[in-house]
This record gives sequence, structure tokens and C-alpha cells, in this order.
Amino acid sequence: MISYIGSIFLLVFGFGFVIFFHELGHFLAAKWVGIRVEQFAVGFGQAVLAWRKGIGYRVGTTTREMEARLAKGEPETSFGDTEYRLNWIPLGGYVKMLGQDDMKPGAESEDPRAYNRKSVGARMLVVSAGVLMNILLAAIGFMIVFLVGFNAPPAIVGSVVPGSPADHAVRKVGSTFEPAPLQVGDKILYFEGQYQHDFTKISLNVALSEAGVQVPLYVKRAGGKEEQLYVTPERETNDAKEFLMLGIGQAYELRGLAAKDTDEFEKLDPQSMPDDALAVRPGDRIVKIGEQVVTDVKQFYLLDRALQKAAGKPIDVTVADSKGATRVVSVKPYFQRVFGKEPLNFAGLLMRPMIANVIEGSPAYGKIEPGDVVVGVIGADKNGDAMTDPTTEAFRGEVSKAGLNASPITVQLLRDGKRIDTPQIVPSMKVEKGRYGLGVGLEYDQDHPTVAGVLSDSPAERAGVPAGAVLKRIDAAPVNNWFDVNNLLAKATPDKPIKIVADVNGKERTFTLDGLTKEQIAAVAGNSFRHGLLLHALEMPRKAPNPFVAAAWGVTETRDFVLQFYLTIKRMVQGSVSPKNMMGPLGMLHAGAQFAVKGTVWLVWFLSMISANLAVVNFLPIPIVDGGLFTFLVIEKIQGKPISPRAQSIAQVVGLAIILSVFLLVTYQDVMRLPIFN
Repeated sequence: MISYIGSIFLLVFGFGFVIFFHELGHFLAAKWVGIRVEQFAVGFGQAVLAWRKGIGYRVGTTTREMEARLAKGEPETSFGDTEYRLNWIPLGGYVKMLGQDDMKPGAESEDPRAYNRKSVGARMLVVSAGVLMNILLAAIGFMIVFLVGFNAPPAIVGSVVPGSPADHAVRKVGSTFEPAPLQVGDKILYFEGQYQHDFTKISLNVALSEAGVQVPLYVKRAGGKEEQLYVTPERETNDAKEFLMLGIGQAYELRGLAAKDTDEFEKLDPQSMPDDALAVRPGDRIVKIGEQVVTDVKQFYLLDRALQKAAGKPIDVTVADSKGATRVVSVKPYFQRVFGKEPLNFAGLLMRPMIANVIEGSPAYGKIEPGDVVVGVIGADKNGDAMTDPTTEAFRGEVSKAGLNASPITVQLLRDGKRIDTPQIVPSMKVEKGRYGLGVGLEYDQDHPTVAGVLSDSPAERAGVPAGAVLKRIDAAPVNNWFDVNNLLAKATPDKPIKIVADVNGKERTFTLDGLTKEQIAAVAGNSFRHGLLLHALEMPRKAPNPFVAAAWGVTETRDFVLQFYLTIKRMVQGSVSPKNMMGPLGMLHAGAQFAVKGTVWLVWFLSMISANLAVVNFLPIPIVDGGLFTFLVIEKIQGKPISPRAQSIAQVVGLAIILSVFLLVTYQDVMRLPIFN
């Protein structure tokens, strides 16, 4: 592995090489068609180091020395035409040709070796050669990556969010559609006709799909059956910054983290996370789930099936350590969050929040513990009045308000059956831009059937169930926790009223819920469960069997990135993708460093992607970049003469303004993504 500082140096060198290769394309094409190249430069600004035939290496430029020696009578043939230079601003590069100046379109030379003296076809070749070289470099880079091989998360479904597009997938039966949700363990083979090599491809292709449009999805079920489904990707909220998604998570293995991660595992603070998160240790593997023997750690879907079948009850799994010794651990189920803005609810009934984890060093560390149930909040401006039995959203809102005002709050908790009040805490941990918090993660208080609130216009609101009510029975069946509530409502008869008995302020009261519709019952029945174990991510090698396959994959990968870039621009115009998701130099440096830290192969992959994207950016029809110059040449070919120097100058200024504006925008966004601003 590479250190973060080392990765930055490698990344800068890699960016320089990508730029060098681009300019090399212009240079070789110019030489090939007989154009005199005066400078071949990597970077902008003054030269740091230069070399010219007949002079050699010099600090700074060789031009002044050459001119001085020419003035003394040395023949011009004593020197090379081209000065090769490394400039001090490493943000690009250029090839300066005789008779060509991007910022002076009227610049011409009578020398037969000048750019302006060559045919339109020759100039088109020179202008487009840099882009072609970037395409070639990307294909070669990806080919190397596939020859060496790397591990990537496969396109296998590890979780499905209830109510998500994946949960609402359908299959076509005759002329109608019937529900056919994606399931844990499904392998996604094709999305919109494109083969999906790994999970990152799924995420990217879904994000770039067209909003509100149903697309085909070809999957292989965990049992081996293949079928075509249809999904409509959605954003989880109306925020344009969010990407379209399916609502699926990556897969994992039925084993703990790798043995090499033991030291990092030992550093994890048990006081800051649930006990069951650390039940499976590095080197452990799950060998039995209940009575089901696990023959392959990749059978992670067996654990999901057991959790769903248990319907809220803990399940026992047998774990073997690296020496073969076995032990049984109890896996606690947790409700999956639901897709969209509406919180998880049961016919409108809402749960209280429970503390899932506490970040070490946060203002709540040592005062609040994982497993604590939030039963109230006393704010500094409340005159001692507490917000009792808050919903998760109400608790977050109260904490956020206190954090914004730097006001202390007291959190009232239920811990081990006893109610306690924390000392006053100021929510001072920055959790996102403009919001401060306690530094805690939240789950639902699923073990205590206390109603935190009700959704507006829901059966629970119409029945008049108050916040703080403790549910006792539903249609005479006892209720001990929210899993019971879920299971009983999921079995309800459509349109039949439901009797709920609850303890309200020490007295039993009965509430009648309207008869639930089929859709409302299905929504409750669709709730699912997950575990909290810290397991190893499922990764599979992607390696070509021979150089020919690697070359084919390299070409395909390059083509996909080029097409995806153009599609991204199209989606920005359509509004499916927000321009706020664009990344500038700082963002690319940060992202590239993360890839470099993962290893050399991932760095080569990242630079190959950058090379493919650079090809697209350079060939956009914007004056001052290669695509704009190529457009001028197309117009010249059509009309039989160049565009006037004045028109070209105006276009170049407009193009420069566009480039600078985009550069400033993406740089600003990169800066605002830095932790100090979030």
C-alpha cells in the first residue's frame, strides 16, 4: 500500500504523464505533416527546465541562448526546431507550432512549414491527435489493469431498501406487469442492455439514467434462474444534488474482516458501538445459521433469509475462529430504513430513537451510550419543560437547533430499564454544512412499543393515538415490541377496523384504526430486517485470461467512460444530474489520492479514467480547446475559407470565459466539500 503523501506525488506524476501523452499526440502529428514545432511544453508559465538539440539542458529557456548564438553567425541548422520544456504551473501543457496561436487567430507565417500553410485535413489531424492519444492511453491503461487484475465488488445485491425502486421492480407477463422485487443475492447482469461487471458500474449507470423512465434489468436470482425485470430509478428526496438510485446495497461475506485488519479492529471502541457489531472478529467465519450449514462464505443471502423468516426474533449463528474453535452468537435484527422522505411507520405509528453508536471524542462521548433510548430532551430555552418521547426527526431537529445556537441540552434516556438525565451537552460536532450535532448514530427503539408520534393523515392519527401511548394489544393479541406491531398489522384483513389497546398515562384506552387498504398492509408487510455485524465486503477478481481479452476490455471500458461523460452532460441539461456534482482539480486530487492509497493498479485505473474524460473535455465544441478549433476547421472546409480573425477572436474570448467560469465553479465546489466547511 502507498502512503497518502506518496500517493499525492504519484498522482501528480500521473497527471503530468496524461497531459504529456496528449501533447505528444499533437507533436507527433505536426511533425508527420511537416509543421515546425517551436515548443513542446508540459505545464504553463515560465520554463523551469528546457532542452534543445544543439544546446542541451538549461535551467529556464534555451531561446535566448539560441538567438544570441545565431546573432554571432552560427547557422540555424546547428539547432533543433523544438524546445522541450517543463513549465512551473503543472496544470496542462501545449505544443506551439509556427503560424498557430490560440489567442491570436490571425497569426500567420509564409514559411511552408507553418501550421496555417497546411491543408484543412492536415490541420484536423494535428488538432484531433491529442484526443486520440488520450483515448489510446486510456485503453492501454485499462488493458494493463485487466492484465494485472484487481478486486472489485460484484454486481450482486446485498440489501434492498423497502419502498425503493428495487423493491418495486416488476416483470412483464403478457401485456401486463406484476411485482417482482429484487432480492438479496440477485446478480445484476445487464442494465439498459449494458453488461454490469461490478457494483460501481451499477451505481454509475443508474445515476446517469433518465429520471422517471422505466428501464430493463436482467438478473440472475440466487437460485440460478435468470429473468428480465423493469425498474424506474428515483431520487430519495427532491434534492437535485442527489443521484438517481435503485435502493440496493453491496454484498458481503459470511466472515469477519481480514486477519490483516486485526490491529484496526482491536482499536475499535466497544463503548461507541453496539455489542453485536463486534460479535464476529477478523479471521472468523460463520459456519451455521440456525440449523442451516454454510458451505461457502459467499452465501450471505442465507443470513438475510433467516432474518426475514425470524420476523424480528434474534437468530443464533455458529462462528468458527481461525483455529477452528466454534462458538454461538446471537444476531439481533434491526428494522431496515425505508426509501424516501417518509420515516418508517406502522399505519402512521412512529418509534422513538435509540442510540446506535457514539463517536469517540464527540460531546456526547462518555455521557450517552449505545443502546440508550431517547425518552426526552430539555433545551436551554424550554424553562425546564421537556420534549417527551420524541420521534427521530423531532430529536434531530431539537439537537440541530441547539447546535446552531450553541445552547446546552439535557437528554433524558432509558438505560437498562432506568430513566437517567445526562449532564448538559452542547451539540458542537459539525455533522454537515450548517448543522451541528451530538456525534451519535441513531436506530429505532424497536424493543419498547411506545408511540413517539403519528404521521399526519394516517390511520393512527385519525384514530387519535397520542404520543407516549404504550401499545398493549392489537385485536386482542399481545404486543411486546414493535416487531409484534409489524407482524400483526402485516396480517390484517383489508378494510377491517383494527382495535388497539394502549396505556396512556397509566390508564388503558382503546383506539380503532380505519380498515387498512391492501396497499397500506403491503407497506407494513414489506418492512424488512438487517443485522449489525461487521462483516467482510464481498469482492471478486476481475482479470482477463489473456492479453487479447484485456485489450478488448480496455477498449470497451474506454468507450463506456467516453459515452458516460457525454451522457452526464446530457443529463445535466435535462436536470437529472446536478452540476453541483461536478469535480474540479482539488476534487480529482483528493479522489485520486484515495485510489492511489488502495494500490498502484487502482491509481492506473483512475488515471486511465481521467485520460478518457480529458479526451471528451478537449473535444467539446468550445472555442480555445481542441474541439472548438476542430469546429472552426469544419466550417472552413464547408465555406472554403477560414472564419474571420475577428470572429475567431471573439469566440476564443467567449470560450476562455466559459472555461474559466467552469473552473472557478468546480474549484469552489471542491473547496466547499472540504471538512472545514461541512
